[in-house]
Amino acid sequence: MWGRVIEIMTAVWLAVSPFVFSVQSDPNLLWGDLGVALLICVLSGLSYWHPTRHAHLLILLVSIGLIVWGRFAVLPPTPAHQNHIVVGIFLLMIALIPNEASLPPRAWRKLPTGDECP
Repeated sequence: MWGRVIEIMTAVWLAVSPFVFSVQSDPNLLWGDLGVALLICVLSGLSYWHPTRHAHLLILLVSIGLIVWGRFAVLPPTPAHQNHIVVGIFLLMIALIPNEASLPPRAWRKLPTGDECP
């Protein structure tokens, strides 16, 4: 589940970034970034619950939206919008990581434990 932790950390960066890039006076950027960050946190958090374990895949759509928003909102993109592009590309990579990526394969987990050799 380390991929979900990275997604939540990226959402925190996205929430803080309007203040880093000094664009907090623009309500569209401020509330847009805060809303997208909240959505990423919710989708990552839902992935911890077994019935919604694939919710993190919806982050792929969110990240594509971030990339499009960052690229076409203002031409040429400002540093704040360049941040949206980079965060979107990063989330595209991280959202593809399965929840059980750090565990051994399921077939190996079913093997009997003990000191005997096969």
